[in-house]
Amino acid sequence: MRIYYYHSLDLTFKSAQTIQVIKDYCGLSKNGHEVFLYGQYSCIKEWVEVASFIEKISVFVSVRPRSKLNRVLGKVVFIFKMLLDKEKVIVTRDVNKAKSMLFFRKLMRAKVIHEMHEESFTYLFKKRITKESVQNTLSSVDAILFTNQSQVTFYQKEFGLLPNCYVVLPNGVEENKFENASRKNNYVLTYLGQFNRWKNIELIFSSLALLDEKFTLRVAGGKGRESDRDYIDGLIKRYKIAEKRVNFLGYVNNSEIVEGVLSGSNVLLLPLGNNIQSKYLTSPMKLFEYMSTKIPIVSVDYPSITSFVDDEVVFLSDNNPESFSAAIKECVKSSDLEERILEMNLRVKKLSYKVRSERYDDFICQFDK
Repeated sequence: MRIYYYHSLDLTFKSAQTIQVIKDYCGLSKNGHEVFLYGQYSCIKEWVEVASFIEKISVFVSVRPRSKLNRVLGKVVFIFKMLLDKEKVIVTRDVNKAKSMLFFRKLMRAKVIHEMHEESFTYLFKKRITKESVQNTLSSVDAILFTNQSQVTFYQKEFGLLPNCYVVLPNGVEENKFENASRKNNYVLTYLGQFNRWKNIELIFSSLALLDEKFTLRVAGGKGRESDRDYIDGLIKRYKIAEKRVNFLGYVNNSEIVEGVLSGSNVLLLPLGNNIQSKYLTSPMKLFEYMSTKIPIVSVDYPSITSFVDDEVVFLSDNNPESFSAAIKECVKSSDLEERILEMNLRVKKLSYKVRSERYDDFICQFDK
């Protein structure tokens, strides 16, 4: 089957979204489906890295260097190919794109699947979009792919019913890639990820300010921009933390994360903000990566997290610095870390890219009849 992922990608492995899409869909390619993507790149070196990975898995991309004109051209080429192709599945993650594809669905002999992410309930974040219009679109697509059970709960709460056809497929993880990341009893707390405001990185710094100075923080991620450094420096100053307690590594290449960031940590941190995206809508890839290691996790206690783990696996905290710092101290002195780590390593195997692609393949094949 031919699968068109109708969403423009920033073609660099610095983009968590691009990593998620490419790796989630590579499994489908390996299962015999043809996958088509489109997007742009701003740095040829970064694109070569993505292209090299894509070539190994036979994923096809309509790609252009970054510019306003090329953004339009890449999309046009992608849509033109999609229109000419016979019988395919179109996957959207933007409600407006889903709506437009519904208009052409019969003409294109296509099935439209909407993949739910943090931005899918657009009426919550954009006043010009109505709840009714989003509900009408989501109830009209051929199927919905939820990436977290908490999204299903939220959908039912918002609309009062469940979709006629849906599946829950969390974002996949390369669990084997992270399994060699080992723990040290050195009071090093580590955060790896993006610095989006809704992810609430500030919670880490406000909690660190409450901890003894023997606790230090290792931070890696962002987009590799100077503004990342400024953001971290601003948090250090705001919470009056000694600079020596914070080791900012900046953006670290995906292939260097285990040895360069995670290994040698005492605790891995997963903060989340007091917002709907964090509570219900995210599929926490970072949690899955952390769960693949031999290092315990402290996370904010939200349905998006507890859909996958409970307080017998990770150390859960309320969303405030007093509770988060207390969870860190509990984690460091805990006597049952080995049992927790063993359990989270077992659970994460069910979240691998391989398992996801097999389940996705079973689900999508119903549209090939």
